[in-house]
Amino acid sequence: VSGPVVRAAAKRSIKTAIHEQNAFPGVTNKLLAKDVDLVLAASADAVEKLGAPDKTFVVGNPVRPEVLAADRAAARRQLNAGDRTVILSFGGSLGADRINEVVADLCAWEQQQDLPVLHLHATGRRGVALFANLQRKKNFAPGPNLVVTPYINNMPQLLAAADLVIARSGALTLAELEAVGRASILIPSPNVAENHQYYNALELQNAGAAVVIEEKDLTGQTLVDTVQRLLETPGQLSAMGARAKKLGNPRSLDEITEKLLNLVK
Repeated sequence: VSGPVVRAAAKRSIKTAIHEQNAFPGVTNKLLAKDVDLVLAASADAVEKLGAPDKTFVVGNPVRPEVLAADRAAARRQLNAGDRTVILSFGGSLGADRINEVVADLCAWEQQQDLPVLHLHATGRRGVALFANLQRKKNFAPGPNLVVTPYINNMPQLLAAADLVIARSGALTLAELEAVGRASILIPSPNVAENHQYYNALELQNAGAAVVIEEKDLTGQTLVDTVQRLLETPGQLSAMGARAKKLGNPRSLDEITEKLLNLVK
């Protein structure tokens, strides 16, 4: 929808700007980049692909203020997390069957091993029945160490409390992980344009901030093995989180605002 409007404005010498949220730019932004006055990119990886380096600035993705403001100690107290490792997993508001299936294997393993973890999992609205069936099939259940909900209404607090996040790799999810400095296991959705979630996730993996498992390689055992390796390596999660934080830009919104105001002066 925005492409024709921005192009028409540029042709009429009206000031124009675009912002690319992903590491791999979409077709519309690649086409518009040469015509607009200002190109803003979330990722340095996108600059060359946009094809207008002289007018492109890396500013990150804006993050909700409540994500930045959430207090980790208070969030963990509210969950009664204690010294346990907090694992947060979700596949989006509707849910993702494959993520629900492999997370069920992970939850079963955690309970079999009696691990000192607190696992918080959101099934998504469409995943409620599936996950309930998986609980019966794999012989695990919600309890003191496992909280299962259809939807997360307090994401800023849960991100603050978490030590490890298992999720898709949409641009704004990753921006929030970077903002709070959280280690992650990222499972890019294969059902997106130009596989952009994979390229988003790859940036974090290349920085040592995440582990990427493509859905074609994803099994319950693969996820279990990955989590086990991370938990068994002292300091690994905190080190990954610190690397994630270095990728983020807490001033993203301010920088975007400044660039736009300067453009129209």
